[in-house]
Amino acid sequence: MMVMIKSLIVNATLVLALALPVTAWAADQPIVYPVPAFSVNANSATDQSADNDSPQAIRAAKHQLYLPSKTPLPLEGYRWPTTRLKIYLATRNHPLVTAFRDAVKAWNSTGVIHLTWTRHRSQADIIAEAGDLSANQAAPGVGVVTTQLGSTRSEYNPDTHALIQARSTLDVSHLEYANRTFRSEVAQHELGHALGLAHAPQGSHSVMIPNNVRTGITKEDRQTIRLLYGSGD
Repeated sequence: MMVMIKSLIVNATLVLALALPVTAWAADQPIVYPVPAFSVNANSATDQSADNDSPQAIRAAKHQLYLPSKTPLPLEGYRWPTTRLKIYLATRNHPLVTAFRDAVKAWNSTGVIHLTWTRHRSQADIIAEAGDLSANQAAPGVGVVTTQLGSTRSEYNPDTHALIQARSTLDVSHLEYANRTFRSEVAQHELGHALGLAHAPQGSHSVMIPNNVRTGITKEDRQTIRLLYGSGD
């Protein structure tokens, strides 16, 4: 018997805006795609979304989750039903592997989220991968070119506000030769989206600001994730 589950998919991207002669970093504009995911054929699906009768989807449909109404930084409107999450590394690119591993350590250091690596993609809550995001480049104005650095695709149950699966992608060509600290900050930003954090106001001291990302996880980020997930499991 197939479990009938409804889900939504959210895409968020992190881009580099190049404006001559000034270089500025800009971050992802979330796009919400309503998905009638009542029946998905896993063999024919091309977006690799979670099966609707998968353990992750069934778990997300069980209980409506509490979301705090007031936090230091904005929320996406969904979260995981557990703080103990499995993440699968779907790349062997050493610089990006290091970036994701650094980002996982950073989020685990908050004491709220407990991310552990799995060798089995089917068991993963979050998939960390490398990709070519050059097709998503855009020119928002004269003399300005935006280059996508990262993207996070999150699938969640809109009835319970529970995340089903998230996939964070880092762009190989633009991050492979960046310095380790910056790569880690971009990965922390993308995993922040995967955990349910939205963009912070530009003037905030946060890894989730949409432009000129220049810091890792901050006190405000830790306070927000703690309020979102409470005391954990």
